Amino acid sequence: MLEIELQDFPYKTPRIGQVELAKFIAEKLGRDDIIVVAAPTGFGKTISTLYAIKNLIRRGEFERALYVVRTRNELDSFIREARLLEMRFAVLYSGKRMCPLIREVRFTNEVSPEGFWLFCNIMRVHGKCRFYPRLQLFHTQILISTISDYTDHYNIARGLAEKLGVCPYFAMIEALEHVEAFALTYPYIFKESIWRAVLGETGTSHTVLIVDEAHNLLNVGNIMGDTITTKELSKALLEVGELFISRDISSFIKGLAEKVFKAGKELEDRGYKHLDKSELNIDEGLVEKLKDAAFNVMVKAVLNTSKALSTTLPHLASVLELALDESYETFLSRDYHGDLALSVMPSSFKPLKRVLERFPSIVALSATPPSSRFFESIVKVEKKVHVVDVEEWGAKNFLKENTATVIYTNATTSYRSRNPEMFKKYAQLIEAVYNAMSKGILLTVYPSYEVLRAIVSELPDTMNIVVESPQPLSEIVRQVKTFKKAALNIVAGGRLAEGIEVVEKGESLIKVVIVVGVPYPQPDDYAQAIATEINKIGGSSADFFREIALIRVLQAVGRAVRSEEDRAVIVLADNRYVTQPLLPGLGLRPRIITRRIDEIAKFIVQLFKNEDV
Repeated sequence: MLEIELQDFPYKTPRIGQVELAKFIAEKLGRDDIIVVAAPTGFGKTISTLYAIKNLIRRGEFERALYVVRTRNELDSFIREARLLEMRFAVLYSGKRMCPLIREVRFTNEVSPEGFWLFCNIMRVHGKCRFYPRLQLFHTQILISTISDYTDHYNIARGLAEKLGVCPYFAMIEALEHVEAFALTYPYIFKESIWRAVLGETGTSHTVLIVDEAHNLLNVGNIMGDTITTKELSKALLEVGELFISRDISSFIKGLAEKVFKAGKELEDRGYKHLDKSELNIDEGLVEKLKDAAFNVMVKAVLNTSKALSTTLPHLASVLELALDESYETFLSRDYHGDLALSVMPSSFKPLKRVLERFPSIVALSATPPSSRFFESIVKVEKKVHVVDVEEWGAKNFLKENTATVIYTNATTSYRSRNPEMFKKYAQLIEAVYNAMSKGILLTVYPSYEVLRAIVSELPDTMNIVVESPQPLSEIVRQVKTFKKAALNIVAGGRLAEGIEVVEKGESLIKVVIVVGVPYPQPDDYAQAIATEINKIGGSSADFFREIALIRVLQAVGRAVRSEEDRAVIVLADNRYVTQPLLPGLGLRPRIITRRIDEIAKFIVQLFKNEDV
């Protein structure tokens, strides 16, 4: 195996475990290998991984790495470390956000991603984009050099447009074959249509796939599916009437909307309801007609600078095309606002397996990564799985070291026990903990929106309450920061539970986290479809759903401890943390196990008094 050279590690005093992780990856990562890395927040797993990959590339083992991140904001840590390692790199995120031209054109704020790409193609074909043609004026190395001049994803795109006058998006695509590390957001890897359109011609036989926040792989429906709301369907129906699109398309959209609305009347507030896609009469010919119609509408809109640029037809075509895949099924649910939505999601892990097997080697990174069992017994990837936890080398886990855990056993959110009395009991706990705090944010994490709404409605008006919403994350952070003390209420597994940080002068303002219940996936039709598939192939759906619940808990409580200086109290509020085998998987040692709310409040008062949080 390879022996890594350590003298050029970029940090003079690496954290405990960083060099060991780099060596492990460099020595173990071969063809048909998956390395699963458990590394807590603040460890610095990006630098160790890129350092190892740099060595492997320069020794001829691989040509490049694709480093895939959940959101564009996570590109910046990659950029920082790649620059430090003096690697050739590029980054790719939303074409719409990277486009320097779109801000100059009216009516493009509402355009969908699919609509944007029609807009982009038409602008280039008709010679209306001045940025794209200028790419041929510059050697690729000039593009790569310019990319490395900037320290964040936003300014890289802005710099390419302003300094060189080129399209940032296509500059990145041009650079792909010439860089050592290429970072991009999840859709480019996990959305099949986007992969085919953007990177489908890219050879991957000598490419390492690095998956950041790899716990998201368990949520295959979210990362690989797509959704269209009934509001969008209604808008599409109006558009086909206004734009004189063929009658068969109009009839189909009308029929689809009627079937969705009819099925929606039977939809409870809980999760996903299966909608047999054979009854939706989706066929390939109709999808192609819809795509052609969307293209023609967009051509007219671009040439006339028309409001039709905001058409929903391209997105509808994309969703319906996904439904043609036999590995996908259609489901109904409700969004943040309670509006109906039609979702197309994989009903098995075959699509994920296809993605992972495109690459000879994979590194999966997370503070809470999937187990080896997930890759071997559920996804059934034909690769050897190596699992490493950096704590084995002595790396510190601040979440475990800097938190005091309490278990409240006089409540549960198990479905048989959900009733108004139980919700009031949880509200009493939240109110008591809030009153025990002298400052900071109380983050309460719920297993579902249904439970969130039921409990929050019982909280008194005297509390400063902020509830998860579709608003930008930055706006929600701004809201909670306006209070000396606030109660932020979010749903486990959602974007806030896995992405929000409320920090002031380097200190996390989240001082207490209450996890209401055990956040198992809701027992809806989609969960049942996944469970059936897992059990059919010899896996354990019970183990799979327990793994999801534990990851959701750790991701949520990790919002409070973002550095070694942060301290927090964790309240696990459900008797199942004692009666079921959950605690070993969490790695949290409870200081108190009690049925009494006043005991928990007294404990928190003392911690604040001693300035231990």
